[in-house]
Amino acid sequence: MTDDMKDKIMGYGFSRRSLLKAAGGAATVALTTPTFLRSTAMAADTTTIVSWASAGQRWELTQKGIYPMFQKKFPDIQLQVTAEPIADMLPKTAIAMSSKSDRYDVIQEDYAYVPQFLEQKALEPIQPYLDKDPAFKADILADIPENVLDLYRDKPAAQGGILYGLPPDSNAQLQYYRADVFEKAGIKGPAETWEDAIEIAKELSEGGKKNVVGTTLKRGFWAGTAFIVLLRSYGGDWFDKMGPGGWHPTLDSDEGRKAFEVLLQLVKYCDPTTLNAADDEANSAMLNGTWLYSPAVWGGSSMNDPKFTKYSDVWKAGVVPKGDGPKGRHSPHMGGHGLIIPAFSKHKDAAWEWVKFCNSGDLQDPAFGELFVNSTGQPARLSLLKKYSNVRPYYSALMDTLPVAVRYMAIPETPALYELVGTEVSAVVTGAKTTDQALKAMQSQVTRLMTKSGYYKG
Repeated sequence: MTDDMKDKIMGYGFSRRSLLKAAGGAATVALTTPTFLRSTAMAADTTTIVSWASAGQRWELTQKGIYPMFQKKFPDIQLQVTAEPIADMLPKTAIAMSSKSDRYDVIQEDYAYVPQFLEQKALEPIQPYLDKDPAFKADILADIPENVLDLYRDKPAAQGGILYGLPPDSNAQLQYYRADVFEKAGIKGPAETWEDAIEIAKELSEGGKKNVVGTTLKRGFWAGTAFIVLLRSYGGDWFDKMGPGGWHPTLDSDEGRKAFEVLLQLVKYCDPTTLNAADDEANSAMLNGTWLYSPAVWGGSSMNDPKFTKYSDVWKAGVVPKGDGPKGRHSPHMGGHGLIIPAFSKHKDAAWEWVKFCNSGDLQDPAFGELFVNSTGQPARLSLLKKYSNVRPYYSALMDTLPVAVRYMAIPETPALYELVGTEVSAVVTGAKTTDQALKAMQSQVTRLMTKSGYYKG
């Protein structure tokens, strides 16, 4: 069985091999030549570092795409990129860090896991490296929004936090739509509210005759994000207060019921792939034309790249809808995968050079930005987002969204909380539970987890 066949059986609309070929010559060589990243003729003093990333666009492909430029600057540092699908890779990193594995020197990690790793003292602080390079430090602090950098601090910069990672990648849930399909249907633009989104979904699906809408509803973490963005958009949230004296769940609420009401209406017009869709499946469905509209999804650079989809000119993006009423707000999740150095790495100095290079801007090398973007990168640097918005139009929507996006909670329990809630969401969507049953289960299970973790002492 070929690799292409294996990938398609796994549910991808396009194979990982075809993605690597599309990403450029360097990625093609990386796939077809086993020695691309591990030269057999390397000098005795050459250091090999291992970088672990999610497979595909924005992470694996971007790292492999920019590596040849790095190798010219640092011929004594060889890079080995190891990658696997995001839904598998993220929980595996938690296991690797808990076991204090020294296999990886750099991990491109979802920031939601950073508090957990900090609690385990598993991360190397990068603040000392920055302090030794004041020009680069000043450039980074001026070009990457503080709220994005705070995702990789032990506490916000305003409270004196220090950095444990740097983000070459920024992200937020966006509202993606096919402009050609909208125009044909007489729809003027993306939805402002969730009620608008339901009407758009109904129109595009002809009342449910052909379901062409989607979002990420894979059981667990992904379904949890779909529910929480709706909950927040109607004025609700996880807890009464996130801090001392708080942490009491507020999921079983009017806002929680409204979130389920909207979700269940939306699901009526969703393609069946939605129920098992994480990031990879969602992107595949949009790229191949199965989904024509998603009111909240992560998307990526491939949406506007003709190497990946024939619809690159017509995929547009806007801010995720808000809820109706006085408490309605735009509150998509903020995403992003920053580069962290495990405390157990044996090659921290070389790892830092790779982290720094991946976060380059025009001041470091004017040629870097174009290579990064063409390698499916999605910058955290505002200068690159602005400069290349003509190449990737959705960059503009990302810049509009970052100021209103809401980060995952900076506590070690965050991944587990989303898993708990997402499991209940799946039960409702599949008809196994009623809304009230799921909300009560969420409330009790989250309370139990927070109690066990010691949040209610005193």
